[in-house]
Amino acid sequence: MKNVLVLTDFSPNAYTAAEAGLVLAGKLHTDLLLFHTYIDYQTITSYGGGGWIVDEYTERKRQDRIGLAAMTEGLESMSSQLAPEDRKPAVNSESNDSDLGLDVEDLIRRKNVEMIVMGSRSHQPEEIGFGADTNAVIDYSTRPVLITPTGTNLSKIHKILFATDFEDGDIEAVHYMARLAKLFHWKLEIVHVCDSRHNHCSNKEDDFKNQLEKFDITGLDYLEINGKDVVQRLHKFLGSEPGTILAMVHVHNSFLVRLFQHSLVRKALVNQKTPFLIFPSKMH
Repeated sequence: MKNVLVLTDFSPNAYTAAEAGLVLAGKLHTDLLLFHTYIDYQTITSYGGGGWIVDEYTERKRQDRIGLAAMTEGLESMSSQLAPEDRKPAVNSESNDSDLGLDVEDLIRRKNVEMIVMGSRSHQPEEIGFGADTNAVIDYSTRPVLITPTGTNLSKIHKILFATDFEDGDIEAVHYMARLAKLFHWKLEIVHVCDSRHNHCSNKEDDFKNQLEKFDITGLDYLEINGKDVVQRLHKFLGSEPGTILAMVHVHNSFLVRLFQHSLVRKALVNQKTPFLIFPSKMH
């Protein structure tokens, strides 16, 4: 059985992510796996410098068991509210005290993970994923990662907005989003975000459009955003349409990654409660 993997630190954002993960597991007909790590990226330095005090380690493990048990009970209760055609997923949990990125890589392999869901972070807002822990997950994941701000409710989503500059892997991501759109009755809108000052996108765009024409995807729209005001125009798209999931393929040092580091787009994602769906460049 496949699993939707929910990464949790028991924060309000993590509970939002767990609820979204439950809904996704129901629609995708998978089980749900909760995972919590005892350490976070704010304590790695001290952890690496020597062993923890035994009492601190024991207390973290105790709190971990309590938190996972409470979250599991709550999700099992909520599963009764899923639609009749959805699977009532089994809710399982694991925890560890090692590096989060390596844990994610291992769980994907061992637990047949379909998708990863986690709450948004803001420890290091200059980074694309809102924090070092989120970036570690993105770097090690070979499955899509959904980042959910507090207040995310998948029942109020009506559209996926996929920003593309025609990187390798974008067509595979479109296939995946088309499946989600069909299950949730969402609209899928593909937006070309390429700086018109660089002409290298033209050939990639032609190839991308040719592949799109071969698909039979209901409700698929394709728009173009070019020019020097790409960020401004994309921000307008996000601000004018609540209930949108923003999606992109993550390729290190790509134009889109640089674009999404811009303050306007960060503000749109954080303040307007926009969920962020990230596809790794190498997905399987």
